[in-house]
Parts: sequence; structure tokens; C-alpha cells
Amino acid sequence: MYLPRFYCSSLFESTGQLSASQAHYLADVLRLNKGQKVELFDGAGALAVAEVICTARQKVDLKVLELKTVRKPFQQQIIIAPSIAKGERFDWLIAKCTELGVDRICPLLFERTVKQPKNPKITQRWQNIAIAASQQCRRLFLPQIDAPLPLPQVIKTLKKDHPDSRFLFGSLADNAPSLINQPFGRKDVVVFVGPEGGLTQQEENFLNSENTLPVRLTDTVLRIETAALAFAAILSAQRSSAGLSAVDLAKAD
Repeated sequence: MYLPRFYCSSLFESTGQLSASQAHYLADVLRLNKGQKVELFDGAGALAVAEVICTARQKVDLKVLELKTVRKPFQQQIIIAPSIAKGERFDWLIAKCTELGVDRICPLLFERTVKQPKNPKITQRWQNIAIAASQQCRRLFLPQIDAPLPLPQVIKTLKKDHPDSRFLFGSLADNAPSLINQPFGRKDVVVFVGPEGGLTQQEENFLNSENTLPVRLTDTVLRIETAALAFAAILSAQRSSAGLSAVDLAKAD
């Protein structure tokens, strides 16, 4: 049976300090007590076994018993760049993409994007959702989650960060090839998922001008989160079938 796992942004040889929310989850939700063991991870490859020394309101003291660092696998990167969806649907997208091993999520503001985030701390909120999902699925490395930006800025950033990547976007065009038949090898793959109102002609022309390939998932119109998850699942499965781990668990557990 697995030990309960908690996120700890700073892991040292002898101690680990949880955030208030993580401490609350350990002490008040799971009701763990002094002497019980847990796992700690920092989202960047460090994994520790620790013992609960004492619990108090929003504070838990932990003694690190064993600490090791796992090197991040050199593998194909999966980057999903979706239009922001309304309500909790985008939160769900973040969580499920994290579970599927997506390496980077780039929230996009298209012309027809309905939800315009007003919370200045929205990226931190999404990061917290990814942390919770990583704990649940026992993923060791956290995905990178970018601040929401318009399409041209995101394209510019991703071309700089992933210069030898295949760029794709979802399309229902009759001549769009199926994603499942696309060979990517070990190249990073960036996928753009448009808003529910669809891409404008100007946006589609821009993507085409940036050598972004239109690909088809199904013959039906999908919601943002459905399309993002379908892309993530297919690409993750292809990466795994090529012998490249989609979720970095095996060496750490």
C-alpha cells in the first residue's frame, strides 16, 4: 500500500515544511498522527519518506527519514494550449491533463474565448489543482502552467522554448488528417485547442502561416476540455508505446 503523498516545495535532508492547506489535509482530513509515515515530493524530482513529529492548527512538523532525487526522463514533451473554458470545466481540464502526463499547459485567449480570467492569482490556483492531481496520481514532476495570453504571444514563446516541435490544431476540415495516424517520433508536440465558438478565419490563417498542422480527432464538435483530454490521451499513449514514460512513477515508488 502506498504512503499518503504531500507536496513540499522545499525538501531538506532532515526536515520538511508543508503549506497550511497541505497541513490541514494531513491533520484534519486524513487525521494522521505522530509517528505515522508519509511521502513528500517537491514537483521537481525530490521524493522523501518522512515521519509526523507533531500536528497543530495549520502546522505539521515532519522529520525526513529518507530522501532521494530522481532525474527527469529525457522524453518527448506534450504541450496542450487550450482556450479557457467557463466555470470549473477548465479546472477539470488542468487536473486531467496532469494525470495524463502533459508536460506544459498554456491557457489561451482567442477572439471567441468566453471566459476572461480576472483573478490575478489564477495561475497559482491552476498550479494548486495540478499539485492535488499529481498527489492523487503519484506523478513526481509537476507540469508547467503558463499565464493566459493571446495566441500570437503563445506561439512566439512556444517556438522559442520548443524550436524542434510539431505544432497542431484541432480541425473538422474534410482534408485534415487523423491525429492517430501522425508520426511524431521523439519530437515535442504542441496542440492548440480553439474556443467553442471555433477559430476565426484570421486565427486559422495565422496558425497555417506558422506551419501549424490541422488534425482531426472525431467527426463531432467537441467541448474544449473534451478535445484537450482526447489530444492528451492519444499523445500520451503514443509516447508510452514508444517506450517513453508518460507519468514518471516507476523509479520513484
